Amino acid sequence: MTAIYPPRPVGAPRQGGDYRFIPALAGCPLLRCLTGVAVGRDGLPLRWVYQFIYLLCLFLFSITLKTAAQPNNLQKADSLFAVGQYESAKKRYENQLLQTANNNLIPLSLYYKLAFISEKQNDYAHTLYYLSIIYSRKPQQIVLNKLKEIAATHQLEGYDSDDFSFVFLFFRRYSLYFTLFLFLVAIYVFGVLVYKRSQKQPIPNLHKWVVSAYLLSLLGLLNLPDSYRIAIVSQDRTHLRAAPSSAAPVEEAIAKGNKVTIIGENDQWLRIWQNRKSLYVRKLDVWIVR
Repeated sequence: MTAIYPPRPVGAPRQGGDYRFIPALAGCPLLRCLTGVAVGRDGLPLRWVYQFIYLLCLFLFSITLKTAAQPNNLQKADSLFAVGQYESAKKRYENQLLQTANNNLIPLSLYYKLAFISEKQNDYAHTLYYLSIIYSRKPQQIVLNKLKEIAATHQLEGYDSDDFSFVFLFFRRYSLYFTLFLFLVAIYVFGVLVYKRSQKQPIPNLHKWVVSAYLLSLLGLLNLPDSYRIAIVSQDRTHLRAAPSSAAPVEEAIAKGNKVTIIGENDQWLRIWQNRKSLYVRKLDVWIVR
């Protein structure tokens, strides 16, 4: 089979960079299917691979720096926590949460301390809320066991775990890296197709359909983390209604601390999935786990 990129003649100078080839990548089924690049000893241009890896590493490095950034005004709160002044420390920690727009920049240790303080104050609802944030960011069995223990003590619902929830939380935790990698692959594939078009090379319809399906799947992955959220009921007796209106009939009433699954929203109302049916709850009656 004839390769798309002909090898450089022996002794000829390289033009526009290093165009050596990687035969191993030429046999990649995904790239073969998406781009139609011929499989052979010539393979793919090394310069393209270098640029792809460089962009991926640069973006991941910038994201790591942002995530590793720690608030620098928590020393006073930590000092108060260390000497047992929990109420004063809690106020400072909560102020820090309000002042930080991106919750991913908040260290998990802060949520652990807030959960510890809330449990000592017998505030089980806030304890469940902070532990749920910790578990959503870093799923661990010990945190899940603590959630189940508190929920069982207060006879609360919604804390049963399943394989889907664990896999979904794991994906959401690393969704940025997954989608970034897939997005860069999409850019690379699009560049190959544009190159083939500029060289007036035929592009099979199958490749066009595969690329379209790939892009639609990528769009779905980008929207997936926001389509599945949880919330902790914050009021002692919260009404769940059949429609997003205060005049709608009350279908159920649940206690403070119960966990609900959010599947949508409508103005000041959240659409939740409760006991195998779709109901609505006011946003002010729950704490959304972000």
